[in-house]
Amino acid sequence: MKKQIITVAAALAFIALAPSPSHAQQVTQAKVPFAFQAGDTMMPAGEYRIQRALPSTKAVQHIRRADSSASTFVLTNATENRETNAEPKLIFHCYSNECFLSEIWSGNSQGLKLMVSRREKELSRSSAENELAVVSLPLTVTP
Repeated sequence: MKKQIITVAAALAFIALAPSPSHAQQVTQAKVPFAFQAGDTMMPAGEYRIQRALPSTKAVQHIRRADSSASTFVLTNATENRETNAEPKLIFHCYSNECFLSEIWSGNSQGLKLMVSRREKELSRSSAENELAVVSLPLTVTP
C-alpha cells in the first residue's frame, strides 16, 4: 500500500510540474507559524501555497512551502459548511506540541478534509494526556 501511495505521489508530482494551460487553478496561500504534519509529512513553519495537484479533481492537493524547501501531496474528501460566508482558512488539530492539517476552506461553503494520519489517530486515542486544540489560520485565495 505504501509503495502504491509513493508511486501515485511521484506521478502526480510530474503532472503538477506541467499543468495544462486550459485549466485555471485556484491557489491559496497561508502563513503557518508552527511546524505541522500534512498527511504523513512533517512541514516546517513558513509561508505555504496550496493548490490542486490535478486540474480535474480536488481529491489530491499539493502543499508547497513558498521557498520550495518542503512539499507534499495529500488526499482529501469534499465537505460542506452551513456558513455560506465563511472566510478562507486552514484548520489544524493540535495535541500537546504536535499539529496536523485537518481541513482546507477556500471561502465558500465547500471545503476539503484531509485523511487522518496514523500519528494523529494515536494521539487522539490517548486523549487523557493529549487535549485537542483546533487552530484556524486565514488563507489568501488567488484565482
